[in-house]
Amino acid sequence: MNKRWPGTPPNGRKLSRRNRDDSSRHEAADSLRGASRADAPQEPASAPPTASASVEAVLGRGHAWLRFPTALEAQFQSDTLEPRRRLLMICGLLGIISIYFGTLNIAALNPDIVAMALRVAQANVAASALGLAVVCFIPKLWRRTWQAEGVTALIAVGTCAGLINGCIFSRADTTFTHSAVLVSVVMYTCIAARQRFVWSLGCTVLPLLGYAMFVKGFTPHQELIVIANLKLMALSFALALVANYTFEHRERRNWLLRKLEEYRRGALVETTERLHILSIQDPLTGLLNRRQFDTDLAQAWSTATRTRQAVAMLMVDVDFFKRYNDTYGHPAGDACLVRVSQALTKVAQAHGGIAARLGGEEFGLLLPGRTLAQAMDAGTALCDGLRDAGIEHRTSSVAGHVTLSVGAAQAWPTPGSRASSLITSSDQALYQAKELGRDRVCAATAMLDMNQAEVLPPEPSQCEGMGAAQAEATVPPEAAYVHTLQGKFRWLRFPAEQEADYNQGQVAHRRERLMAVTVLGLLIYQAYVLSSRAMFPDVPTSALMAQLGMSAVLLIMAMRLHKLEALPPWWREALFSGGTSATAVMMLWVLSQSQQPSALSFSVCLALIPMFAGVGARQPFWFTCLPAVITCVAAAYFLNPRGALQTLVFNDSILMIVNNTVFTLILAYTLDHGARKAWLLSNIERLQRQSLVAATQRLHELSTRDPLTGICNRRQFEEDLLRIWEDGLQAEKPVAMLIIDVDFFKLYNDGYGHPAGDRCLKQVAATIDQVAKSAHALAARLGGEEFGILLPGGDHGQILQLGERVCAAVRQAGLPHRHSKVAGHEVVTVSLGAASLLPAKGGHRRALLAMADDALYQAKNSGRNRVAALRVPGRMPAHA
Repeated sequence: MNKRWPGTPPNGRKLSRRNRDDSSRHEAADSLRGASRADAPQEPASAPPTASASVEAVLGRGHAWLRFPTALEAQFQSDTLEPRRRLLMICGLLGIISIYFGTLNIAALNPDIVAMALRVAQANVAASALGLAVVCFIPKLWRRTWQAEGVTALIAVGTCAGLINGCIFSRADTTFTHSAVLVSVVMYTCIAARQRFVWSLGCTVLPLLGYAMFVKGFTPHQELIVIANLKLMALSFALALVANYTFEHRERRNWLLRKLEEYRRGALVETTERLHILSIQDPLTGLLNRRQFDTDLAQAWSTATRTRQAVAMLMVDVDFFKRYNDTYGHPAGDACLVRVSQALTKVAQAHGGIAARLGGEEFGLLLPGRTLAQAMDAGTALCDGLRDAGIEHRTSSVAGHVTLSVGAAQAWPTPGSRASSLITSSDQALYQAKELGRDRVCAATAMLDMNQAEVLPPEPSQCEGMGAAQAEATVPPEAAYVHTLQGKFRWLRFPAEQEADYNQGQVAHRRERLMAVTVLGLLIYQAYVLSSRAMFPDVPTSALMAQLGMSAVLLIMAMRLHKLEALPPWWREALFSGGTSATAVMMLWVLSQSQQPSALSFSVCLALIPMFAGVGARQPFWFTCLPAVITCVAAAYFLNPRGALQTLVFNDSILMIVNNTVFTLILAYTLDHGARKAWLLSNIERLQRQSLVAATQRLHELSTRDPLTGICNRRQFEEDLLRIWEDGLQAEKPVAMLIIDVDFFKLYNDGYGHPAGDRCLKQVAATIDQVAKSAHALAARLGGEEFGILLPGGDHGQILQLGERVCAAVRQAGLPHRHSKVAGHEVVTVSLGAASLLPAKGGHRRALLAMADDALYQAKNSGRNRVAALRVPGRMPAHA
């Protein structure tokens, strides 16, 4: 007698086993949803994995050179083109206006070269306006970032060139004192316009080199002013470049974080959608599962109650499917169920129904708004369609092909009625069809009592995947941060809880930074003052010693405060801000002791003090405001000009101090806002990464875990078998398997109902899994009431012993089964088939499955409630 492996029908043509991810099955499921669930969400396409990986790689290694890989750089430039262009054009227009107003005072500041200075200023305004107009009208297709950057640089360098030109040809002291305005021009490009760092570097280095090379004082007093201006430029330019670099670096990082957020949000949406599909879809047939069928039934029932329409249902069962499985094997049985599901899908599409696999060989078809007669027509069409399919079933007692028994029922829902009554009625009609000979459709004979029975809610384990996914999709963990980010936080304050987290997260860093900046700042300050002593030679030494003593006191206080770790963050910032303000006031008091005009010119450097607080110490904006405002007010209060010339220098110096302080406040605000934005984006990225990891893990669990029992499913079983088989082939160790079947489970379902059957399967699965884990084996549910165990390295004796333990454990669990036909038992029992093989090259793991399957049938034929084993000595033949 020829042996036929499972999966080979009698005609000898081998049926290919459909993988759970088979595209045709998913297409069938999608078409079903299209027919009966038109409102189902479409699965979005996520960002390409390579794009996300590229962004993560750049974030990981940093971008200290302010350049991305070519493709990413092009995307960054494209995304930031229009915002950058608008900002630079606005700043360019303001720059031109500033140059124009600067010409109003040009005669007083450059008395000996008025005509030349005016011509140079007018030429600069004309060239800048022309460049701005050209950039403004460039077609969108031809726009590039460098165009607006170039016009801004032209305005800045042209202005600086005009100031340097004045110092070359003029011999007036006011020309040299006014040349300190170069600092304001550079701060305009680096801070207000926020030019790209490369452009800012050019706009900074060129004026500094030009001033150092071409500007020479004609008198000793002018030489002092030039040297003081060079020191002022060097310090302010350095701080401006640090700020500018920070702006661009942070802008690029925030852009990367936003792109990563966009990619991960797309991945989360896609993963959530896949989670949803897995939670409602039967993995074998692609139809909706029992969980989703119950949900759809409840929705249809509620709608019908409101609209006073009928709801009909078909309960479908494959006739003698157990015999089909026993005869042709489980792979062929799976293929048969897929064919049945395809026939059911066609009927569902034709009659506007919702098809589902309720479990095993049982299916359901929900027909909202249909009458009983229409349901009977649908059932007849289904039976006819399967007869036409001609799936051979020679062990059937009805026909030589696969047939169906169908029960039809109809209900008119009323308020307070229960949907489960429809399931009960159609189930009764199904059993009536079986009693009348099967292969037919029977209608429920009695009217339904709508107030009886209740809907059995889905068990928590069934709803875990979908419920969690929906909850996360509704309120993602990063929602609060996203809401704050969208609110712009223009006042630089977060909601209370986020503000506390933000401040707490940088306490240690701020403590160390403020201490280091205090020491460095006081050293630079004292060195700068002492090296500029010639600018105020008439100031008493006692005044200088007083300011030196105050610096020492501030340093001692800073060291004492550094040790107070419990000091609130805002107190530490406030004390630093107060110390900075006191330093500016003290220096202005010292300068007020001088009668020299050069002292008024030197006062411009005081704008460096709040700038150092904003850039060096990175103080929050509101704390930077204190030294900025006090410096301006104190300068106007303490400095007393004498005579017309000093008044002119005084007014020009105060204007430059105020102007530079305004730029400092813009700088501080931008840095503070950028730091807060980066913190929000980092938290969003962190939480999205965690959500994506959790969703991916949940997706893996749903794809590899049986939703009812929680143990591995058939897909995971086959993957484990492949892996263990390959390992056994390499290590030359055997692989053992158990196929387990719950005895007379069909009778259990018929006698106790499907909900009780589900609970029974869960308890049996838990028992099998526990025994398998104790033996370091892997358990899985293969489908219906069938389970499997893989034992790596297990020989014939070990797998037989493990089977005996499983059989005894299930029996000892004492699950009642009064309908069982196992002699001497009214509890749930199992039959097991055991097999062990030593893998060989050219052999196939399916042979092991076939042996265990044959052993299972041997156990059933021997009375059930036992283990049977097939022994194959030596290696498996290569042709097996």
